[in-house]
Amino acid sequence: MSEPKNKKIKHIDELPEDLTVELPEHLVEYIISTYLPIQYVLQNHVVSKTFREAAIRSRDLDFGRIYSRRRSQSEVVHIIEEIFNQHKGSEINRFVLILNHIGVEDKVLSWVKTCLSKNIQELTLNFSKSKKVMDLSVDFSAIETLTVLNLRWCKFEIPNNTPKGLRLLRTLALMKSNVTPEMIDAIFSNCIHLETLELTRCITHGVLSINAHNHKKFKELVLYCMPNRLQIILDAPTLECYKYEGFVRILDFSKVDALKEAKLHYIQNYNWRYYDSSNMVLANMVAYTGVHVLSTTNIFLEAFKERYIEGEMRSPIFKFLNLKEFSILFKAPNLCTLYHISEFLKRSPKVEKVLIDIKEFTFEPGMLWIIHQMSYMESSNCEFNSIKEVTIDGYKNHWHELDIVEFFCRHAKSLKKLKLIIPKNVKKRARGLDYARLDYLKSRFTGVIVEV
Repeated sequence: MSEPKNKKIKHIDELPEDLTVELPEHLVEYIISTYLPIQYVLQNHVVSKTFREAAIRSRDLDFGRIYSRRRSQSEVVHIIEEIFNQHKGSEINRFVLILNHIGVEDKVLSWVKTCLSKNIQELTLNFSKSKKVMDLSVDFSAIETLTVLNLRWCKFEIPNNTPKGLRLLRTLALMKSNVTPEMIDAIFSNCIHLETLELTRCITHGVLSINAHNHKKFKELVLYCMPNRLQIILDAPTLECYKYEGFVRILDFSKVDALKEAKLHYIQNYNWRYYDSSNMVLANMVAYTGVHVLSTTNIFLEAFKERYIEGEMRSPIFKFLNLKEFSILFKAPNLCTLYHISEFLKRSPKVEKVLIDIKEFTFEPGMLWIIHQMSYMESSNCEFNSIKEVTIDGYKNHWHELDIVEFFCRHAKSLKKLKLIIPKNVKKRARGLDYARLDYLKSRFTGVIVEV
């Protein structure tokens, strides 16, 4: 018989009865007040007479959910200030703060300094509520005990690009920071245990070059919304997950060998009048042909359209032989149809799960679909032998959505489940859904469970 999994204790009442009976009361009090997250310590102070007067020693000061109850800014600041004033523990392992810092800068600095004096390991400061970057005048790069550093709308610098700490850092996430090539080099030269780097809306220009060739633990790179970054060059043999949101940019992933997951939230650039992202998408395509999980947008899918090459119409030749899960997000305007979905899936023979997200999109097939693509699809005898589950999120009873449903029922020979997630506003419409065609598909393909 396998051993039962350890249960994370959040409240004194959840302690095993034999433990609370056998242990001395002062020892139970110490365990509760030290090792439970601060929100549960405070709950115990309220409901338990035993712990009402107990000292606060919690090592996990996570205030990320302090706004889950309606509280004013002054109430939140007062609660946090009281906890720090009463904190008697010798260590604080984790501090999470989400706050509008304007007007309370001195208090925030005092809390952070207290954490630094108690060997903080995981530090998250999020000042996005203020929409103003805070300068704490703290050299975060000199903190030796940190394993996780997450700064949002908080200034981060490395004096002389020579960190005095961060040797133990595993995760670095920055938002609205000024990131220079020298800073990136300093991070990867110093943070030898780095596993995850996340840059969101950071101020950068030109080429982002990351040299993690000698890193054995670097697994995840996240780049969100940095429009001035024109090219990305990555030397990271151990990278497994790449997440990107923004305009399509040229990539050099020739020295990335282990990539398993890619999330590519491409955004259309309407400022460039003659901008065609398809060529850049194709130029980067080889970087993703080995992934097991791919999540992207219609901009990626549009690159698979036929085009004139050397005087004849040709389609891209890329194949995704390891792909198991595929998610596609559609946003207007675009001309994608079932044809484009099918052409991509033909290149992915091992796909098992497909998610089509159309919550903010309605298909509007034009003359190309009517004249060419629809007849091609009807004459096609393609079969998908590995697809087991399909989800259409944002189903609105559009006729082309029903075409997609029927297509998967007919051609996905291993399909077991097809789930249609209908938006609430569609469910409320008086005309309702076209259940007649859905009922026909259910009766025609009895091996497929169609959930609505």
